[in-house]
Amino acid sequence: MKAVIKRKSAKGMEFVDAPVQKIGLRDVLIKVSIASICGTDVHIYDWSRWAQNRFKPPRIIGHEFVGTVTRIGEEVTHVQIGDRVSAESHLYCGNCYQCQNGYIEVCQNYKLLGVDHDGTFAEFLVLPEHVLWKNDPDIPDEWATIQEPFGNAVDTVLSE
Repeated sequence: MKAVIKRKSAKGMEFVDAPVQKIGLRDVLIKVSIASICGTDVHIYDWSRWAQNRFKPPRIIGHEFVGTVTRIGEEVTHVQIGDRVSAESHLYCGNCYQCQNGYIEVCQNYKLLGVDHDGTFAEFLVLPEHVLWKNDPDIPDEWATIQEPFGNAVDTVLSE
C-alpha cells in the first residue's frame, strides 16, 4: 500500500510502499477514504521540539480520517464490512484501572494514532474496534474527517 512515513529524525517525510498490517481478533482493517492534516502532523514534518521529544520514527503519521471497513477480526461485534467509520485518536487500552472505571481519557496505556501507532496517511489502517464510530451516511467525507478536531474545539468552548 502507499503511505506517508516519517522515517528519519529530521525535517521531511517520504511517500513509500508499506505492508498492510495484519488484524488481531478485535481489530478492524479500514480502507482510508480521506485523511486531514493536523497541527500534530506539521510538527512531525517540521521536526519541531515537541516532535523531537515525543515522536519515534519510523511511523506512518495522521489521525483524522474517514474510511470503510474491509476486514474484521473474529471477535469484532460492533462494526461490519462496508461500514463507514472514523476513530478516536487516543487509542485507549480498555483494560487498565482508568479504562475499567470509565476514564478512558486518562488511560495508563494510551497510544496516539499517528504518533505511537501507525496512522491514517496510508491506503489501509488497522485499529481496535473499540475506538471506532460509524459515520452518519448524510455527512460528507470532508466533514466527517474533521469530527475529532471539531469535537476538541467544542469541548474546549464548553469547558470555559
